[in-house]
Amino acid sequence: MFTHLHVHSHFSFGLGVSSPELLVETAARRGFPSLACTDTNGVYGAIEFQRACAAVGVRPILGAHLVAGGQETVALAVDERGWGALCRAITEIHWRESGKAGKLSRLLASDRNGLILLSRDVGFLEDVLRLSGPDDLYAELRPGRARHAVLSAARQLGIPVVATNGIAFAHPGEWPRHRLLRAVALNTTLSALPTDEVWPQQSWLCPANELARHFPDCPEALQAAEEIAERCAYTIPIGGRTVPPRIADTAGAFDQLRELTLEGAKWRYPVMTPELRERLDLELGIIAAKGYADYFLVVRDIVRHGPTHCGRGSVANSVVSYCLGITHVDPISSKLVFERFLNMERRDPPDIDLDFPWDERDQVLEYVFRRYPRLHSAMVANHNCFRPRGALREVAKVHGRPAGEIREVTRRIPFFEDGERRLPELLATHPNFRELNLASNWLEFARTAEGLVGIPRHLSVHAGGVVITPTPLTDYVPVEPATKTLQGLGLTGTVSEGVPVIQFEKDGTEDAGLVKIDLLGNRSLAVIRDAIDAVHGNTNYRIDYTSSSAGEDEAARELFRTGQTMGVFYTESPASRLLCAKSRADTFELLVLNTSMIRPASNQYIRLYLERLRNHAPYEPLDPCLQDTLADSFGIMVYQEDVVNVCTTFAGMSPATGDGLRKALSKKRPAKHLAAYAEEFFAGARRLGRDPDRAERVWEMIMSFAGYSFCKGHSCSYIQIAQHSCALRANHPAEFMAAVLSNGGGYYQPFAYVAEAMRMGLTILRPDINASDFRCTGKGHEIRIGLQFVKGLSADAVERIFAARRAERPFISIFDLRARTGMAPSDLRLLIKVGALDSIAQGWTRPMMLWLVDAGGQADRPPVRFPDWFDDLPPAVPVLKEYSLERRRREEFETLGFITDTHPMQLHAESLQRFRLCPSTELHRHVGRHVLAAGMLTAAKPVQAKTDEPMEFATFDDGHGLIETVLFPDLYRERGHVLFDQGPFIFRGKVEEEFGAVTLTVTHLERLDRARVKSGR
Repeated sequence: MFTHLHVHSHFSFGLGVSSPELLVETAARRGFPSLACTDTNGVYGAIEFQRACAAVGVRPILGAHLVAGGQETVALAVDERGWGALCRAITEIHWRESGKAGKLSRLLASDRNGLILLSRDVGFLEDVLRLSGPDDLYAELRPGRARHAVLSAARQLGIPVVATNGIAFAHPGEWPRHRLLRAVALNTTLSALPTDEVWPQQSWLCPANELARHFPDCPEALQAAEEIAERCAYTIPIGGRTVPPRIADTAGAFDQLRELTLEGAKWRYPVMTPELRERLDLELGIIAAKGYADYFLVVRDIVRHGPTHCGRGSVANSVVSYCLGITHVDPISSKLVFERFLNMERRDPPDIDLDFPWDERDQVLEYVFRRYPRLHSAMVANHNCFRPRGALREVAKVHGRPAGEIREVTRRIPFFEDGERRLPELLATHPNFRELNLASNWLEFARTAEGLVGIPRHLSVHAGGVVITPTPLTDYVPVEPATKTLQGLGLTGTVSEGVPVIQFEKDGTEDAGLVKIDLLGNRSLAVIRDAIDAVHGNTNYRIDYTSSSAGEDEAARELFRTGQTMGVFYTESPASRLLCAKSRADTFELLVLNTSMIRPASNQYIRLYLERLRNHAPYEPLDPCLQDTLADSFGIMVYQEDVVNVCTTFAGMSPATGDGLRKALSKKRPAKHLAAYAEEFFAGARRLGRDPDRAERVWEMIMSFAGYSFCKGHSCSYIQIAQHSCALRANHPAEFMAAVLSNGGGYYQPFAYVAEAMRMGLTILRPDINASDFRCTGKGHEIRIGLQFVKGLSADAVERIFAARRAERPFISIFDLRARTGMAPSDLRLLIKVGALDSIAQGWTRPMMLWLVDAGGQADRPPVRFPDWFDDLPPAVPVLKEYSLERRRREEFETLGFITDTHPMQLHAESLQRFRLCPSTELHRHVGRHVLAAGMLTAAKPVQAKTDEPMEFATFDDGHGLIETVLFPDLYRERGHVLFDQGPFIFRGKVEEEFGAVTLTVTHLERLDRARVKSGR
């Protein structure tokens, strides 16, 4: 009997090759009763490792390979004390390493109860022996010459020895991949990789008899490994505990929660009806029984410090949350069931998701980390893994390929293909690589890169997950500083050190019983905030974005009905706009249904939904028993709740089992395999006498929820925001579109939003040195472009401009500007080229101002009368003619990414004259016919056809409007590779109409500058 005690999984970033699952399965096949997982300075994979062990009957041993201060050891947790000591040690290593402090032996000397230490570092052994004694201290012997020196030192020190193999991979054939990972981690080529940075080829999970050959002179070392393994009994209590946050300095949490909820009910509801009273009593009773009163108080405390927010997800199903101001949608009127969020049978903690404006999210985090200090609050981790694109990039780098060549190849790998198809097949067959002359070694790179896909490469921060615990987090998991810092905030210990992050990702966090709160950034909330502030500044009228009044705005409803929702949150993608137009949806209920229907889980039923909605087909439920269950969604499963309700109604499954199936469809580690749920579903259906064919069809619809889907409360919360967004667009277009541009837009590029603003009747004003703010501003029928859009303008120049404007008068000339700001010539050139100095030119042309800058400022005499203090300057500047309109527009497009007085297609007017083009506004007149059109690419979405072939939906802007197109597989195979920039493009296609929405099925596509199509339609 033998146990490997020093084992690195692929969570030893840049070192380990094999997953915890593969290591455990290999150990089971080779007859090992137990196995340790000891990743370097981390327990990132502890949850996965422990689950894998449970699945195959191998006993897990949890530990880590600790490296710090030039010393190393393997630390194994004997019990709960040892696990806490291990978490504290790892935490200290990560936080101290940034300050280059302390040896590992000193760090462990005062806190190693419950830990067994194995080390081949003689200096470490001597230090620990001196500082804290010999208890649970072993000299680690590994195969190789060095073991003799360690064995000799151990005998001199009187320390027992233990045999390990220092495992970095499960099988000996994985050594080349380990070597590749080392080169990637060290950012070097394989040819330059130092040999001492690569572990020996024998570092695999070898059988016990293979390892025993290396220790003929000390069999006690092999026996010690098994004795140690028997002692290490600690396991993480997966699913066995919940650790909710506690509100700081608060007693009587439930009484306080109840009081605040009833107070909030008076604000939210005009009358306390019996129905409302019953619902509040139900929710408060479950919250009290589950011990989550503090959790709600903590979240309420957070949102009070981020007043512009949107509580979404299943928390929107809670009336308590609505009364506390966490959410803004009334669950009662929206028919949202509280049990979807929290019920007595639910074992895992509820998940609260909160959106804040993207530029305020860091302020909210700063507050959380100040209110709940380090080791009591931290963000959740992401385990960033190699995806096909990144894996191929790194393999090419370590083989020394040029950066430009690597970029040209990897950018053509579609994101939706990640994991769908093997890389060699992609490079050989995908349309994106057509006409790209690849060197033959790229196919070999692709084959090699396949072995990296799925291996974690580094720790990053979850998009918004935060955990807060009443006792130190290190009782449960190590904490380390992330590279992310909180922008522009003076939070002591956070900006300098990085945001604290636990080592578990979101599923592991939940498994460990830690309650996650998602604090996320949302650009559209910033758009709404800025637009409302602008309206208030312009009119002194304040709009309440939390009310439901926007749903009654007729102008906004018309935009929804016609799909004119570009810039409108949650409904502006091409697919969403088309569905709005096809469904003519303008009510809250239908918009909620639309935005859930379009998700992958149910979008295959969109045509059926539209036919039933528009009375083109009778509503026939999949089974009569589901008539009421799916009545609001025309007999189609749309929301996550529908899985639970259908399973309960159709197959008699318990709500808890149905919810388990819902989770199994969306999580990477389901409670039990889908096959077990399927067996229970069909057994229940037979027991209730359901028709077998209908049962198959119902199950097929349930299985569609393996794709991305939302709970109803999520869509309700987001549609309320969408309605406010749309009302701002309809009634305050300048303020709204300025806010869209200022906050980085949404689905489209800036030129598309500028073009849309022009179509809305707005005048776009170019940047101006005196009139522009940093962000765009809107008032009346005008939008002034902000300096943020001047590409290449330095932050220093922006700061100098606004500092001078605040301190003194407006700028009156280029001389005045230069004198007061000391701006760099490169910044001055940009401002001149974009026209930002036209208003202070004083008769100078742009070429003359550029001449002045290029002359280094030696010729400062203006050609027209100027202030007296310039009279003594030599008249040396030549009078130069102004640039042509076309050149000014081209330079504006290069600098801003759009043109302020026309559409970018106007730059190609001469080339387009030879074609008879059908403008977007005339497409509806040519349904069923082929037309020729042209436009700039504004959005593209590659997808898989039913035949698993790639195809693409593309949106073009021709200056008159948007053209929605589809490139089916045959054409995409031939021409898809040209769609890798904005264009413009010229294309021929057949005009299609469905439910009143017009699209173009493309049959020929070219870049305009290479067009070979005939000039006629």
